[in-house]
Amino acid sequence: MNMTLKWLSENGLARKVAFEINNDIKQNIVGPLSSVIKDLQMTGAMTIECRQALDTMLDSYDCTSEYKCIQQLKRDGLYEDPTFFHISEEPLPLSDPRYKGDELIQGALMPVKFMLRTYLERDGVFDMIINSLKLSSDGLIRSLIDGSIWQERTASMCCRTVIPINIYFDDFTTSDTSSCHSKATSICAVYLNIPCMPAYLQGKLNNILSVGFIKSQDRKKMNNDKTLSKLIDLLVDLEVEGITVRIGDQDQKVFFVLGFVLGDNLGVNGILDYVESFRANFFCRVCKRRRTQTEVDTKEYPDVFRTITSYEHDVQLATVSETGIKSPSCFNKIPSYHVTHNFVFDIMHDIFEGVAIYDLQHMLYYFIYIKHYFNVSSFNERKNAFIYGSQHSDNIIHDIQEYHIKLKKLKCTASEMKTLITFLPLLVGPLIPEFDEVWQLACALVKIVHITLLREVPYALVKELRSLIDYHHHQYVKLFKDTLKPKHHNLVHYPTAILKGGALRSHWSMRFEAKHREPKAYCKINSNRINMCSSIAIKANFKFAYNCLNNNFVFPKFTYDKSQVYINRFKPEHHQCIDFDLYNINRESVRFLKHFVKCETLYNRGSVFITIRKETANIFKIIEIFLNNDNRILILCDKFKFVKFNEHLQSYELNTQTTTVLVDNIETCESERINLHDVDGTMYMRLCNYYNT
Repeated sequence: MNMTLKWLSENGLARKVAFEINNDIKQNIVGPLSSVIKDLQMTGAMTIECRQALDTMLDSYDCTSEYKCIQQLKRDGLYEDPTFFHISEEPLPLSDPRYKGDELIQGALMPVKFMLRTYLERDGVFDMIINSLKLSSDGLIRSLIDGSIWQERTASMCCRTVIPINIYFDDFTTSDTSSCHSKATSICAVYLNIPCMPAYLQGKLNNILSVGFIKSQDRKKMNNDKTLSKLIDLLVDLEVEGITVRIGDQDQKVFFVLGFVLGDNLGVNGILDYVESFRANFFCRVCKRRRTQTEVDTKEYPDVFRTITSYEHDVQLATVSETGIKSPSCFNKIPSYHVTHNFVFDIMHDIFEGVAIYDLQHMLYYFIYIKHYFNVSSFNERKNAFIYGSQHSDNIIHDIQEYHIKLKKLKCTASEMKTLITFLPLLVGPLIPEFDEVWQLACALVKIVHITLLREVPYALVKELRSLIDYHHHQYVKLFKDTLKPKHHNLVHYPTAILKGGALRSHWSMRFEAKHREPKAYCKINSNRINMCSSIAIKANFKFAYNCLNNNFVFPKFTYDKSQVYINRFKPEHHQCIDFDLYNINRESVRFLKHFVKCETLYNRGSVFITIRKETANIFKIIEIFLNNDNRILILCDKFKFVKFNEHLQSYELNTQTTTVLVDNIETCESERINLHDVDGTMYMRLCNYYNT
């Protein structure tokens, strides 16, 4: 069963192929083996009892059809059929490829209650989530648990086990985007995650659960009340009735409360029944500033925030051009939720596919064609020669052409823009004079990106972020003689969004969009276009069953392979750096370790990492990794000394002379692998100046 599920969960393998492989194995391996066993028993070379045991084992290999496999999974408690619901009583049009007679328009809803129950009952999942529901007590804002909205909404639920869930909506195409059928084959996927999970687990695609699938054209044709009615009923039931999960030998009642509805700006506005045109008078879903005002606003105005009272008044007014509301949202049927609570923004679309591109288009034009600090070819040369490190090397922007700069039309992915903005100070900063106003604007953008990408935000940085955004917007209008765009306006709400809903990175779309790779890869090898939602839902169910069977949801934060351990001695020059008695180390026979993995990042000899504790940063380079007699991992490192912070390059300058030290808390401290960069003979670490050194 595990082998069958592994094949079924492969994105690039059709379901029928998995069962064809099983049939081949049964016919060509299991069948002949059974015959040999029979012959051995008949000749007296095997006892009857032994033959019966082997026959029982071989007969269990019976996953030769999808029906048999599903029935076995149901008996094992790993599978429940998805629900196919009718969106409308209106029959499909004759031109629809799904048309076979009187079929009705339908969508696929996953067995969410079953999935959540099974998910929580896997090893370590429930305890990990319960531990993450605690408020931060160290002055840092992490998940929505630390946000004011969640605390207000759940104040009356303190006697219950309440787990927050976020719902994500987004469309993806199942065929070539240039195909004439691309729109007809586009599917709206709905995903779910638990936003308070530790960061190293939250990014795992296995911890993002599929909720449902519907043809994008059907969703846009029908109103949200019809399209989402089954989902809303489910969310109401999860909040009011909850589910019972078996943890150990006890039953636990757990309730799930919708935290935020996530997606890109257009998607969230459409799902929540706000206007979907960003040229509308009132396009913002959290405030009622006119579009003409947002084009020059450098700060937010709390007095025009949308509230439940103002929302109801606007619904009664029923004038879209004066309210920005198309119709009452069906999400308001959820008891503790209201669309005005959805104070959340997506930094991926707002910054890396929005503000950063707007800024860079103007900045590069200014640097290249007005000030002539460098040209396009030299920029590309520096970009390609720069050492980004293993964490970023896959996301380097392609060479920029002159017409991109002249037309101010940059094209790149969000990941590529993230990498470019992160290292821009070291890429071109040395070529630009100090006190250049446009460069100072670029530095402000780098700082904004740094704060918004933090998983743990100190309260002091929220105030700093508000000041930076005000400065950035003011300078953008002044220097480039351009109006602010809707995504610029979203930024003015970021500080408040952090206070209300937690760190912005815990809600961004990056990992959800990565989840699209699974159904997209499957659709490419599946020639069936009649009912893609059904095919994708069944495939997702098999993948979930495989993850449950193998407990692929929670994994240790820190691991190492025992086969990578070898015995050796320390070099004589290292003896004076180690207190062998204090750390319980065998001086003559030391167990060295080639590498270890922390939060899915490999650390080995030569790796450079940074530790941050109470806003104090330290940088180390690994010399040796070894185990003491208590099997604790210790690291002999070169510790770098900070010289100063270079404001112009937004980087720390480091002394090349290091001190050898022993790090004994790598398993418990917060650390991250980084790269050091040599710029004109000086060593730098690219990091904004928000830490003590």
